[in-house]
Amino acid sequence: MSEIRIGTASWTDKSLIDSGRFYPREAKSAEARLRYYAAQFPIVEVDSSYYAMPSPEVSRLWAERTPDNFLFNVKAFRLFTGHQTAPAVLPKDIREALGPIDKKNVYYKDVPGQLLAELWSRFREAIEPLRRAGKLGAVDFRFAPWLAFHPENFKHIDECIGQLEGHRSP
Repeated sequence: MSEIRIGTASWTDKSLIDSGRFYPREAKSAEARLRYYAAQFPIVEVDSSYYAMPSPEVSRLWAERTPDNFLFNVKAFRLFTGHQTAPAVLPKDIREALGPIDKKNVYYKDVPGQLLAELWSRFREAIEPLRRAGKLGAVDFRFAPWLAFHPENFKHIDECIGQLEGHRSP
């Protein structure tokens, strides 16, 4: 039988914090909020990874600060999902390797293969501490609405699956 887990879209969700009704007053830091959240719910969605590439160190700390059976569903980085991505949110060395960009946003198709390979590698490294700790529930790909029912888009989805082969919790 499958297990159903209930959680929210982030332990740092503005509405949870601003309501003043969920977190105790002493839970002022992100660490304290995560520890409290993980005592209330068995799962959370990491929303921040959609907006910026996470780091392995941060993922390691998340794993350490939560109970053994806690799970993180990590949103895929926006570039991977076909959404527009401001160059400013890319890692500095990747941004520099792209050279001058005359557009406000870049898309997956705009990034050369070797830089995409490096971004995928960094994303896998970033979620690896969660996977090793048995705390990686899923990687959530919220594809852009304009990725319509089309063979080229199916290829992209297959590529995403292939890039994360073996990245389920052990």
